[in-house]
Amino acid sequence: MNNLIRIGGRRIYPLPLITKLQTDGSFSGRKNAATAFILYSPSGAHLMAQKEPLYNAVSSTEAEWASIANGLTAAVAANQECIGIENDCLGVVAALIHSENRQRHEYARHYRHTILTLTKDTLWTGIRWIPRKLNRADDLFRDTRHHVR
Repeated sequence: MNNLIRIGGRRIYPLPLITKLQTDGSFSGRKNAATAFILYSPSGAHLMAQKEPLYNAVSSTEAEWASIANGLTAAVAANQECIGIENDCLGVVAALIHSENRQRHEYARHYRHTILTLTKDTLWTGIRWIPRKLNRADDLFRDTRHHVR
């Protein structure tokens, strides 16, 4: 997983085996937003996939922030300690990489704080932007086999 940029964790450098976390958000109105993530083991095996409704979101950007927070929460709960996050929203990825920049929206400040706090429970966490066509989490919005809670 080349090109990951560290956003947190107890180590400066990643371990050679990284758990991949792909996340995506969907928004088509306050009552129709959701988050999705897929977690892959370092060997590429599928560990977990989840899609959840997101209530009262104000934008697609908020849905992207929430998807990273939800996926990272699940990864940490599953005892994954070296995590590479992939997301297709360049603005959110850049905001996490350049965490010194103040975010305009309260939801962005909230989710960034949540995400960076979660990284403290990992050995190493990094993030990178990927094109939408490579983001398999996006497929969960069209696949009815995955549970929505």
